[in-house]
Formats: sequence, structure tokens, C-alpha cells
Amino acid sequence: MPIKFPSLLQDSWNFIRNQGSFTLTGTALLILLQLSTIFLFPRVEIQAGNTSNQEMLTLLTSQLAPTIISALISVFINILLILNIKSINSGTYQHFSQNIGATLKAFFPIILLSIFMVMPLSIGISFGGTVGQQGNLAIMILLLMATGIYLFIKLSLVVYVYLLEAPQGIMQTLRFTWGLSRGRMVPLFLFCILSYFFPSLLGSLIGRIGGDVGIILSQVVGAFISLFVVVFGFRFYQVYRQ
Repeated sequence: MPIKFPSLLQDSWNFIRNQGSFTLTGTALLILLQLSTIFLFPRVEIQAGNTSNQEMLTLLTSQLAPTIISALISVFINILLILNIKSINSGTYQHFSQNIGATLKAFFPIILLSIFMVMPLSIGISFGGTVGQQGNLAIMILLLMATGIYLFIKLSLVVYVYLLEAPQGIMQTLRFTWGLSRGRMVPLFLFCILSYFFPSLLGSLIGRIGGDVGIILSQVVGAFISLFVVVFGFRFYQVYRQ
């Protein structure tokens, strides 16, 4: 059955409109996370010419810790959102925090699965900036980047598989996700474009607005888009799974 993306986007929008309490709470949590990251851990401009190697390493380390903490909290919130959407669909939803226990239980497996999904692409991107300087290695680096993108797309639904399918381990989830996409890469590719590329592009455009107002506006819009993407991913997986 062909997947109709306009219908999925409309269904996701209707879900957000109909579940006002869930939408407000989820968006508020994401806004709080993003604003706290900006104002509590402001980015430090590094001037290579006036900074020693030791000072630069210290500055980079100080920036790395809040980035990791923010990413972990974001993963936790996304798991909670998905489980709450699952409860809403099954008619068992009562309040936003009812699935915190299940979220804690799934947290570390989801972290590992996310690493499997993102790591190859991250490695490819890290070498991507040196393609023009590597001579004969350029083709190998391009292949590495292409492999990372391919694996990212193949495993892009791994979080939904782990949370929505019958209880299973990490390796079983990876095998199931890999087999699920066999011969069905086109809709999965379009899903990744809509879920990752467009939101990043829109966030980048909004982020160009200067001043504190621009910062706050970009974070509010970014938080709402993040929530919408989670709802859209849930709905897409339901249809893709059939």
C-alpha cells in the first residue's frame, strides 16, 4: 500500500490539535530544555590565535558536557512522548507523567540503539570536510559518508520499533528494523527528509533572526516542530508497519 505523506502530515496535525494538554506539556518541556541549554550553558567563542592548546581543550570539554546532558534529556523526553502517544491511541492515557517508569526502563537501550543509528553517519561527516584534501582517499571518504547515510535511513525507525513492538532485545530490534525496510527504502528516505532535513533547514532560517526575541522564537518554533516530528514518526511507523 503506497504511503500518502500529505495524509500523514494532516493526521499528525489533527492529533496535535485534538490533544491540547499533551501538546502544551510536551512543547513546554522541549522549550524549557532548549532555553535552559542556551542561557545556563552559553556557547563560548574560541579564538584560536589567542588561545593555547590546553585552554582550547578545556573550553571544548566544558562545552561538551552540557551538550551531552541536553542530548540525553532530549532522548528521555522523546521516549516519554512516544509512549504517551501510544497510550493515547490505546485509550489508556491519563496524565503526561504516567509512562515515566517505562521511559526509565527503555532509556539505556534507546541510547544504544540511537548510537547504532547515528554513529556511522557521524563518522562519515567528521571526515567529510577533508574530502578535497585527501587525494586518493577522497573516494573512500565519500563511500564512508554514503554508507553512513544509508545506515541512518535503514535504522531511522529503530526507536519506534523498540518502543511499539513486543518486548525484544537490542539485537532483535536491529534485525527487525533492518528487515522491515527491505525493498521499501523510498518512503523511508522521504520520511527522513521530512523528519530531519526540513526541520533543520527551517530552524536554521528562523535562527537567523537576531536578538533575544529571535532566540526565544526559534526555540519555541523548534520545540513545536520537534513534537510534531515525534507524532508524525509515530503515525508513519503505524502505516509503514502494515
